[in-house]
Amino acid sequence: MKKVLKIIGIILGIIILIPVLFIGYLRITMYAPEGTEPVEYTTGSRSIAAGDALTVLSFNIGYAGYNDGEDFFMDGGKGVMPASRDAVTDNLSGISSIIMDENCDIALLQEVDVDSRRSFHTNELAYLGSSTGKARAFACNYNVSFIPYPIPPIGKVYSGLATFTDITVTDAKRVALPDTAPWYMSMAYLKRCLLVERMPVEGTDRELVIVNQHLEAYTEEEKRDLQTQVLCDLIEEEYQKGNYVIVGGDFNQEFSVNDNPPILSESGWIPGEVSEEDIPKGFSLAVADNAPSCRSLEEPFKDNETSQVYIIDGFIVSDNLEVKLVEVHDYGFKYSDHNPVRLEVRLKP
Repeated sequence: MKKVLKIIGIILGIIILIPVLFIGYLRITMYAPEGTEPVEYTTGSRSIAAGDALTVLSFNIGYAGYNDGEDFFMDGGKGVMPASRDAVTDNLSGISSIIMDENCDIALLQEVDVDSRRSFHTNELAYLGSSTGKARAFACNYNVSFIPYPIPPIGKVYSGLATFTDITVTDAKRVALPDTAPWYMSMAYLKRCLLVERMPVEGTDRELVIVNQHLEAYTEEEKRDLQTQVLCDLIEEEYQKGNYVIVGGDFNQEFSVNDNPPILSESGWIPGEVSEEDIPKGFSLAVADNAPSCRSLEEPFKDNETSQVYIIDGFIVSDNLEVKLVEVHDYGFKYSDHNPVRLEVRLKP
C-alpha cells in the first residue's frame, strides 16, 4: 500500500511540477520592454513642406490570417490557425496589392507578424517592405515564446506595428502602453505600444509626428482609458511644440461621431466608445462611417447587414492639419478581418 501511495504521490508531484516549471519559463522569458525605446528604422528620401497634401492609410492586416471564410476562437468562433501556409501567402499577397493600389504616402499597419506559428513563421514585415518598396519602422507588441492556449495552442508569436513611407524619417520610437491583462495572463499576452515617427517639415523647425497604435480590446473600460491617456499626453506634448500630429490605427473602440453599425447580439464583443471629449484640445477625430472597418470573427463573413461589423479604425489629427477626406475602403474583408481607412490631409502653413 505504501508503494502504491508513493507512486501516486510521484505522479501527482510531476503533474503539479510541469505547469509550475512552464509558468516559470514564461516568466523568465517574458517580454519586458522599457517605457520608451528606439526601434530600428529605414528612411525615405522625399521631403515634405508646409502646404503639402499627404495621404495616410491605416490597415489592421490581421497577420494575414483571416480571409472572409475564417473565424477565431476569441470572438466566439472555432478557428485557431489559418487553414494553411498557402492561405497566409494568398492573404498577404492580397493585402500587399491593396496597399499598393491605395498608393498612400504613409501606411500604418497593425498585427504584422515577423516570426509566429499562427502565420507559419512568415516574415510579413520583410514581404511588405519588398513588395511596396518603402522604408519601414517596426515596434513589437507581441513577443511570447509559447502561448499554451487553446487546443491546439497558438505557440510562438512575434508581431507588432509597422509603418511604411517614402518620406524622410529622422527618429522612430516604441512607447509602451499600460498593461491591461491580469497577472495570470500577462506572461502570454500583448505588450501594447505606440510606434512614433518623426518627419521634418522643410523650411521650418516643426515636425510631422506619426503615431501608429493598436489599443486594447478585451478589457475593462478603466484599463482602456489608461492606454488612451498615455496616447493623449504624448500627442498634446507634441502639439504644444507646434508639431503636426496624426494618430492612426485600430482603436478597438467605436467613435461617437459616427453612425455605427447595430450590435446584433449582446453575447458577442461590444466595443467601448471614444469621443471628441476624450482627446486633447486642438485635436479632432478623423473617422468615417461609409462602410465598416472591422468584422466579428465569430463566424465566416456573409455581408455587412447580417454579419456583425464595426467601425473601430480611424485617425486623430491636430488642427494645424486640414482634413480633406477620410473614407473606409470596403474590400469585403477578403484578406483581413479589417478594411483599410484612407486619410487625406494638408499641412497648414
